[in-house]
Amino acid sequence: MKLYRGVRLAAAVLTATMLTACGGTAIQGAPTRDQPDASAFDVGNYQVKPREVGNAKSMNQARAFEAQRLADYVALPFEVDPTYQLDNRYRDTLVPPTQIVLNRKGLGRLVINDTFDEVAEDLVAGWLNTWSTQPNEQDKHRKLHLAVLEFPDAATADKVGPTLEHDDFTFNRDNEPVAITKYPKTFAHWRPTVSSIGSWTVHDRYVVFIKVEDETSAPDLPALTSQVERALAVQLPLLDKFVPTPKDKLEHVALDPMGILSRTLPSDPEHPVRTIPDGFSTGRGALSLFNDPDAEMLAQWQKDGVELIGFGDAVVFRTSTAEQAKKVWERWREPKKDQQATNAPAKLTDRVSCVALTYESQGVTKTSDNICYLYVDRYAVQLRNQNLQDLHQKVSAQYVLLTRR
Repeated sequence: MKLYRGVRLAAAVLTATMLTACGGTAIQGAPTRDQPDASAFDVGNYQVKPREVGNAKSMNQARAFEAQRLADYVALPFEVDPTYQLDNRYRDTLVPPTQIVLNRKGLGRLVINDTFDEVAEDLVAGWLNTWSTQPNEQDKHRKLHLAVLEFPDAATADKVGPTLEHDDFTFNRDNEPVAITKYPKTFAHWRPTVSSIGSWTVHDRYVVFIKVEDETSAPDLPALTSQVERALAVQLPLLDKFVPTPKDKLEHVALDPMGILSRTLPSDPEHPVRTIPDGFSTGRGALSLFNDPDAEMLAQWQKDGVELIGFGDAVVFRTSTAEQAKKVWERWREPKKDQQATNAPAKLTDRVSCVALTYESQGVTKTSDNICYLYVDRYAVQLRNQNLQDLHQKVSAQYVLLTRR
């Protein structure tokens, strides 16, 4: 099982259940779980009362939130071609570690012209996915970089897309225009001596940037354009499902509309574990939280009935039913390579399982980190920390947060 990079999160409001009275009459009401007494648990200094997350405090915060919403509708390269198997953000010096795009920096060195911020000055938000194939015998890869940029309206996108392509195209005198006939609002170019293609596609209020680099073969324009077309065939229908935040609502948008962040342990702002803020996802956007995510992970979440994934100082999965959450927890706690069972918090041993992540060094087994798995009602949770006592406090605090009414 892939482990998250060190994330944090929490979950939302407990669902109403159906209780059956002695006479067999069905009565709708709240769960009968006793209100936990926080003083009965060692929670350290971690919060145990749901917080008021509120609205965005600035336009930049609102734009980052919109980018994370958009992430669930940005195609993952393995959905285009299953040979894309490696998350490229920590392997490729051209791309930034963050996936949020609020300006040119968010695209790293994928876009080398210096006019991006001027041309795309009305950019609302964007999200970048970048993956590569497994290396061949010469340690060469094929890479697919795909970003979606959201603008206030279709008219703005209509102007921005061709202009970005023009500036990209004219940056190198050897570039030649490429027609993507299946998608007439796609503007693309390549260099015949380089096995790479860059394109900008306008779709409603969005501009989709796609760059394909193929180190594994000689320049082949039909093969490269085919990759662009395949990516657009997956990406554009996803955007038709996305509901952007209305322009007049964006600056003060509610950051916790599903109530999940109010019940999470917030990240320490002085020691962030991620390049993106705490947030939530319905699937695609959460893959970046994990080490070497893959297609099987996304498919497993769908099979598990995962409805929502929140992230802060934990990763919390909300499933459709409590039975599904327990099954997720049971699968997580199965013994795995390079893991050793360790102690769980004393009062939660029936719903928490903890392991030490180990490695061998000069014949000695050492611990690199600890991770605990918790389930409660419709939530299955992962938390990790190098300090086991601190981790137990986090787990206990997270449990109280999820069970308080």
